[in-house]
Amino acid sequence: MSNIYRIRAIDGKKTILRINPTTANVLGIGSRKIITLSFGNIRLFADVNESREVPEREIRLSNELMTNLHLPDYLEFEINVKRNEMIIGPYIGMLMRRENKRLTASFLERMKIYVKAYKELHGAVVIFALDKVDVAHKLIEGYCYNPISRNFEKGIYPFPSSMYRAIGLSNYWKNYFLSVLGDRFFNNNYFNKLEMYRWFSDYPSSGIRIPFTSVYKTAKDVFDLLDRFGKVYIKPVLGLGGRGIVRVQHENGVYVFNYRENGVNLSDELQSRDQATEYMRDKFAHGKYLIQQAIELIKYRGGVVDFRCIMQKDQSREWVCKAIIGRCGEQGSIVSNISNGGRAFKIEKMKEKSMPLSAEKILHLDDEIRSLALQICRILDELGLNCGTLGLDIGVDVEGNLWLIEINNRDPNPSIALNVHDFKLYEELKTGLLFYAKSLAGFDKVKDGRHRTEHS
Repeated sequence: MSNIYRIRAIDGKKTILRINPTTANVLGIGSRKIITLSFGNIRLFADVNESREVPEREIRLSNELMTNLHLPDYLEFEINVKRNEMIIGPYIGMLMRRENKRLTASFLERMKIYVKAYKELHGAVVIFALDKVDVAHKLIEGYCYNPISRNFEKGIYPFPSSMYRAIGLSNYWKNYFLSVLGDRFFNNNYFNKLEMYRWFSDYPSSGIRIPFTSVYKTAKDVFDLLDRFGKVYIKPVLGLGGRGIVRVQHENGVYVFNYRENGVNLSDELQSRDQATEYMRDKFAHGKYLIQQAIELIKYRGGVVDFRCIMQKDQSREWVCKAIIGRCGEQGSIVSNISNGGRAFKIEKMKEKSMPLSAEKILHLDDEIRSLALQICRILDELGLNCGTLGLDIGVDVEGNLWLIEINNRDPNPSIALNVHDFKLYEELKTGLLFYAKSLAGFDKVKDGRHRTEHS
């Protein structure tokens, strides 16, 4: 029997749950007279009333219960029974904006891509903004997807059972949502490049190669690492898209600073250490930048190459590599980012490109990157981070060694799939987020495909 139900309202103010006896037995509540109903953070007692007049695919609740649960009647729900609690769901919240006024009609239209797989997802998907969170009553004003009208319907809803966020949050809000949702609030803690380096430096036995990284304090820090490595990058701690990155090298007594600005490769040459010191003092703020060992990555037609490995957790809470996409910077550019002039290609196209790697290395590169990506994600799990989607930037040096360059954990942009003309992958990356959220909402899936329930 399918686990999909429509929940309808019946007249009356009493707390009645009316259900077909066959359905009650399937759900494991055939002998119950009272049960706890839960939708999001709201839990209410209900008196169980069995009736063969109710279709097996329906559950009927009194108007009082429907109102107090803030339960939309146009949705398809799954039911999970744990002990004496009937969980109605999944109910997934998506915190997408700070201000409700930015949840415009056009924005909500774009959000429909997340629910393309609603027939497999079911339940409530509510888009909301931070300024419509009612802390006092634990309610949110938001927009719930209606699979009948195929639109988002405005309403007042409980706090969700699980939540994904795509915006930055203050410590107050992070701690607040964690206190309410716990582990069901994923992508709950963004981390920066320096934190990543420190964490993985504590795992030397993993064998994961990461460029040596330190905080920029003074120009002397840069000079010290130049003496050690010959070439370094200076990067913003919180930078995105390759913006603000500068490569520094010392050649024949000249300090060369290469960077990219407004789509143009630029270079500044300083003739002395004093000039370079003054240059860095003006350009880089104490504690806002990192100094990182420069790795000699492979190049294609004069552009540096790295690989974006897109990782997501599925409904079984397992990490899955959804795609590996190569990125090649413009000729002479120090970065490979697509938003900064780079080009994308599928890793399967490696054989067609003239790169300084052996045929055997190219043949096994896909598997090597996938294996490394899984190892990295599992370490993050061990560290206590609840990430549901990650973009790992993996570099390959001229000797064929793999390096972890960066981890994008701030709602990594799936549009790289469009850069390789793979709209199906783009949709899968958008919809895939919600299946991990469905798991966290109490509807996870064991590997044989069944849902975990208390009585199964």
